[in-house]
Amino acid sequence: MNYFISIILPNIYLILLFSPAIYALYLRRQDRLTDEAVCRLILITGAVLRIMYTTYTDGFTRQHDVGSFEAMNDGHSGYILYLMNNHRLPDFDPRDHWQFYHPPLHHIISALTLTLISKLGLNIATVGVKVLQFISTAWSLLFSVFAFLALKRLGLKGSALRLSVCAAAFHPTLIILSGSLNNDMLSGMLAMAAIFFTIRWAQTKKLRDIILIALSIGLGMFTKLTVGLIAPAVAAVFLIVLIRSPKKRAGLIGQFALFGAVCIPLGMFMPVRNYIKFSVPLNFVPAVGEGSQQHINVSPVYRLFDFSIYQIASPFTQWTWNDDPYNEFNPLIALLKNAMFDEETFFSRSITLQSLCTLLFFSAAVCALFAACANIMIWRKKETLTLEYKLLLTLLFAVIFGNYIIFCLNYPDVCTENMRYCLPLIFTGAASFGLFIQRYEESKNSAAAAAVKTIKPIAACAAALSIFVYTALMYYTLW
Repeated sequence: MNYFISIILPNIYLILLFSPAIYALYLRRQDRLTDEAVCRLILITGAVLRIMYTTYTDGFTRQHDVGSFEAMNDGHSGYILYLMNNHRLPDFDPRDHWQFYHPPLHHIISALTLTLISKLGLNIATVGVKVLQFISTAWSLLFSVFAFLALKRLGLKGSALRLSVCAAAFHPTLIILSGSLNNDMLSGMLAMAAIFFTIRWAQTKKLRDIILIALSIGLGMFTKLTVGLIAPAVAAVFLIVLIRSPKKRAGLIGQFALFGAVCIPLGMFMPVRNYIKFSVPLNFVPAVGEGSQQHINVSPVYRLFDFSIYQIASPFTQWTWNDDPYNEFNPLIALLKNAMFDEETFFSRSITLQSLCTLLFFSAAVCALFAACANIMIWRKKETLTLEYKLLLTLLFAVIFGNYIIFCLNYPDVCTENMRYCLPLIFTGAASFGLFIQRYEESKNSAAAAAVKTIKPIAACAAALSIFVYTALMYYTLW
């Protein structure tokens, strides 16, 4: 069995990982390699990468606030076990139990899954945990699928679409969260679903789509309240469509009323319940505290505006408790680092592999900064995108990134500087990136055309390095 796990299984995954690329070569020879086919093969490769990662990652590696499923605790696992054993929502003040303040959808799904595993006579702390991880794998894959569908709805084609889909399929954060046991991936997937249905509704105006938006946001907030941060961007789309459709306003207002009737009770049920029963503030988040070793004792101005070169000497998040020289303090640099490697240092025994991680970090950082600039550039040309979509992408970026900065300043700890709080930015970055490429790839503007020619190979390099690093991590972990 050990031989199979350490030798045979990794090689099976390696074959599966590169099979879509081989099939793409076959389709190309048959002159059947369409953009749709390429994107589907990219998504399949991403699915294999996620399954592979979840297979070699246990329930204690790169997890956040989970705890052990062996006994009750105040982490996500304790919340799940409480629901599993008591069959009811917590009947106590959640502020006394760390992660119990979260809305319960993820924990309910997990509790029901573990109940089934238990009834089958299987160990919930081993088999059950792995099943829960694979459920997160499904959420991560669905995030990429919704992103792909949304990118197509925005009109992306050719290399712009392919590179944007690569960002959604191979983004390291989505790979890492595919093996997670907390509620981040489910909430991120539901937020992405809401974004897709919003884009589709703006084109169809169908009642079905607005109900799906309401369910996605409502259930997302029933998983993690921060999904509500996408509401201003969605509301902007609603408003623009309402203004532009004077003959349909009565019907649209009726749709908006139905949206509120579905979304608000779902999204606000848990915070309102906790406020009424236990006087918990609606936006309550537990603080780690100043006594923690990860606390950042740096002024807000210094945190936001110090970009000293030593901060990028390592591509990995810095922790003084790991004997690193400082606690990672700059929110932007920290975001770029843990977007690639979470909060860990990879390949501590291999300088060569760490060098490739450094290359991944810098290539992805260049793409991220390019995407942020592209989000501004989409406003320069009217034909790039209609107003409602420009507002959608820009407000998503501004609200989510702005909230992230405020969160980091209000809770000055290394653990708050994490990409898992900003998952919709993966889509806004991919979309803005692709729209810029599509608009300026054949442009007469020499500077813009040169920028496109420069960034495309860097983006392809980042995608390839992501696949390589997380494949190498499998061998590194199992050997």
